[in-house]
Amino acid sequence: MLFEIGLLVLTIFLYIYYEVTKQYGFFKDLGVPFLKPSFPFGSENGKKMFLGKISLQACNVEAVKEFPKEKVFGYFLLGQPIFVINNEELAKKVLIKDFEYFTDRRTFDTADPIANAFLTNLTGMEWKQMRSMLSGVFASGKLKLMAKHVDKVGKNFEKYVASKAKTGEEIDMKVVGGLMTLDSIASAGFGIEVDSFKEPENTFRIMALTLVGAPGYRSSLDNIKLFFAATLPKVGKFLKISLMKPQAVNFFSDILRKTYKRRMATGEKRNDIIDVIVEELRSTKTKKPQTFESDFEKDAALDTSGLKDIRETGLDEEILLISNALAFFFGGFETTSSGMSIICHKLALYPELQDKVFQEISEILGESEDASFEQLQEMKYLDMFISECFRVTSLLVALERKCVKDYLIPNTDVIIPKGCFVKVYTNDISVREDNFKNPNDFDPENFAPENNPNKFGMMMFGQGPRNCIGMRYALLTIKITMVYLLRNHRVVRSGKTPDVLEVDPANFIAFKNGVFMKIEKR
Repeated sequence: MLFEIGLLVLTIFLYIYYEVTKQYGFFKDLGVPFLKPSFPFGSENGKKMFLGKISLQACNVEAVKEFPKEKVFGYFLLGQPIFVINNEELAKKVLIKDFEYFTDRRTFDTADPIANAFLTNLTGMEWKQMRSMLSGVFASGKLKLMAKHVDKVGKNFEKYVASKAKTGEEIDMKVVGGLMTLDSIASAGFGIEVDSFKEPENTFRIMALTLVGAPGYRSSLDNIKLFFAATLPKVGKFLKISLMKPQAVNFFSDILRKTYKRRMATGEKRNDIIDVIVEELRSTKTKKPQTFESDFEKDAALDTSGLKDIRETGLDEEILLISNALAFFFGGFETTSSGMSIICHKLALYPELQDKVFQEISEILGESEDASFEQLQEMKYLDMFISECFRVTSLLVALERKCVKDYLIPNTDVIIPKGCFVKVYTNDISVREDNFKNPNDFDPENFAPENNPNKFGMMMFGQGPRNCIGMRYALLTIKITMVYLLRNHRVVRSGKTPDVLEVDPANFIAFKNGVFMKIEKR
């Protein structure tokens, strides 16, 4: 019996060994420089990340350090070959000009049909159709309506800030930014009014943290499962790995179903995400005229030829509503709150620049108690400050795309085969002297119109048609937060404010040891 068990274990081990190592000669055969792999983790940078020694961002940075002058090189995650692009012109081709070869992102083929229907988890024509349909959700007219919900939360945030200014206690802006983001999404996304500043342990917040797998709500085993689901999708599907905790999915799905049915029955409208998504789902055509408010959006334009009316697909309206509302939550909660942390950190480090932001806010708001959508659009220096924050401290040092048909790298004889993943390294682009006036300094003037900033150098929300569809909403929430934070208070350093924000290896969209600071009354 022991012999049979031993033979079975050996057979399984040999199978895994073969599956992981069978492509270790991949880059050598192509003549592409690469970081040497070893069983079972692949290249050394991937091994360090898998063992929790470095973050996902550092994994890519370490890879580039090995080949700083190479436009294209490779490394391995487990047995998966990863191409790295470290050249701006080639990056533009992958993300924008030759997008037809790189239309997909890494997907999680999970046991959850709702997660599988996320926009970020769709590929090919399904993604294209859904992206086109959802493009109107975050149009300026719709955002203007949703801004009223976020503004109300901003006033609760201001009261909270005032209370902390009185006590003088340190606050972790990642946590506080999370409260602001959560309540904003609850109101503008789910039609629910909560006040997490007064009741941080409310059920909605606990379920939200469970849903997104926030620190303390996702185990190391959960992270390992997700890693395998991403790098070995067949294993993830076989093990029925879920991207989200079922109890959290059920909680929010129940809220959305009840809200949806009530509004369909009563005709109630609240001008929130639920209303907007249903409106877009029921619009007469999937293929809509595309309008652009920036070069960034022009680069994200879709070729909408061949698209069907969304109603011809047979997809269930209720499932589409739930999946897109949850994707809005899942994709926006941690990234937006971390973005707020970055901005507040820079405000504390550069008080003279904080004063300039305050001056603009004060001049535009005047005696107004509310921050209107139009007033927010006028705050150009705040826009510049936010862009500069995300340029110098980006949570994304690489953008990943999947090659969907063989691609010949221009001016080489190297072909990226269909099915391979490509990492576009962005750090060097953001500090090139020909892209920004003062690339090595924190200077909001880098984004002044007269300095002709290269918007391709700011990658916080991605680039090209696969960029973050919720970018406008995220920036709206961030700007409202900054208005209610700064119009009567200032952010100052505390004894626990770090000089440099260091990404937590256990959570690539959070920072080690928090982002602590103090609030003072102006």
